[in-house]
Amino acid sequence: MTDTILILHILAGFTALAMAGAALGTRKGSRWHRRAGNIYVLSMLAVTLTTFALMAIRPNLFLFVIGIFSFYLVFTGWRAAMLRDGKPRIADHLVGGAMALTGVAMLGLGALGLVGDGGAQPVILLVFGSIGLTLALSDWRDWRAGPITGKARIARHLSRMLAGTIATVTAAVVVNLGFLPALVTWLGPTALITPLIVWWNARVMRGAGRNV
Repeated sequence: MTDTILILHILAGFTALAMAGAALGTRKGSRWHRRAGNIYVLSMLAVTLTTFALMAIRPNLFLFVIGIFSFYLVFTGWRAAMLRDGKPRIADHLVGGAMALTGVAMLGLGALGLVGDGGAQPVILLVFGSIGLTLALSDWRDWRAGPITGKARIARHLSRMLAGTIATVTAAVVVNLGFLPALVTWLGPTALITPLIVWWNARVMRGAGRNV
């Protein structure tokens, strides 16, 4: 059973990585971009579900919360593309709440790990926990301000999907470049790709107000 789930997990991760590249390489809004994006989201859902299944067999709280964080990024990016009216639904609030609680848990676990000299994991939890909690709180702040439409919606879609791509790339790096220090494999993709997200987001939003 474990081997079967692991194989499905690996296949889903490989598909997600390929579809992330396909989505980035096709014209935004085109049929092929949408198809690649949808397959990417489904693949990441499969990655998340198989991760949880593996955790049920071999509990690992660290990987469990990382799984929630990764899926949150992809889900909110996908929802930004789907919700053209910019208004959140119950599912969006539920996922946001789950990420907020997970972010708090990650920060708590990270702080405890630092006190107990837990190696690289506490730092990783603190970094990803801070990002996840900040994004979840910013979602609610933006929703309270009004519908997220126009270029603001597109920017959210791009930034969250790129962030989800970081999670996909990170998983590949952690598995295949295990000879590198843990902080490099876990945080390296974030450090390298985040500036691209900031640049791309600024480019999309240039000359636009919050709503268009």
